[in-house]
Order: sequence, then C-alpha cells, then structure tokens
Amino acid sequence: MIVYFETSALVKLILEEEHSDTAASIWDAADARLSSRITYPEARAGLASAFRMGRLTDDGYAEAKSWLRDLLAQITTVELTRETGLVAGELAERCSLRGYDAVHLSSALIPERDDLVMATWDGDLLRAAGEVGLPVATVA
Repeated sequence: MIVYFETSALVKLILEEEHSDTAASIWDAADARLSSRITYPEARAGLASAFRMGRLTDDGYAEAKSWLRDLLAQITTVELTRETGLVAGELAERCSLRGYDAVHLSSALIPERDDLVMATWDGDLLRAAGEVGLPVATVA
C-alpha cells in the first residue's frame, strides 16, 4: 500500500494526540510513503504552535523538529509543480478547500496509483477525498 501523508497525519507521529496509534499503524503498514513539499513548513508551523501553547518543552520542541526531519527523509516528496498547482486550484474551487488542503489532495491524486490511499484527519480533506474517489486510510 502506498500512503500519502497529509500534514495532520504526519504530526500525529510526532505529537501524542488522539489517533496517534492509528497513524503509526498506517505508517508501519505502508510499502511507500508520499507527501507534498508543503508538508515541512506546514508541520513546522504546527509544531511551533504546540510549543507556544506549552504542549512542548524546549527539549521536546527540538526533538519534535528532529523527528519531523527524520520522518520526511523516509517519504518521497511530491513537488509543487505547475500541474500540481493547476489541479489544486480546480480542487479548491470544486471541493471548497483551503489552498494547502487543495495542494495535498492534488499531490495525492497526481501519481494516479490504484494502490494509493491518503492518511488524514482533516475533516475537509476527508470529505473532498470522498468526492473525488480517493480512498482514505483514516477517519475523523
């Protein structure tokens, strides 16, 4: 199984959250893992927010950033190409998605693989993936 990890699913591997165990099981079961180039800045923003809110200590924050880099080293990056951006624009309009969510959905659809599923806990992405027929490995 090839799994596209949207940022919310990847962050569950770093921060202890609801469904972190499920995210880890999906990670372990994947034969290959994909994610968009935008995942890194989006995840860093989420980790910084968790730090500012006191969910992470100084050491925990440094460890979380290191863990993010380690996880991303094990993922094939889907680049934000012209095609990915154009498809994302169409998906944003068609599925009423925010920009980054549309890029994630576009990035998951571009490889056109029958064995690809998306890992996400984002409600809008779950709905949109269903609308376009993309299987999802998680539930909200």
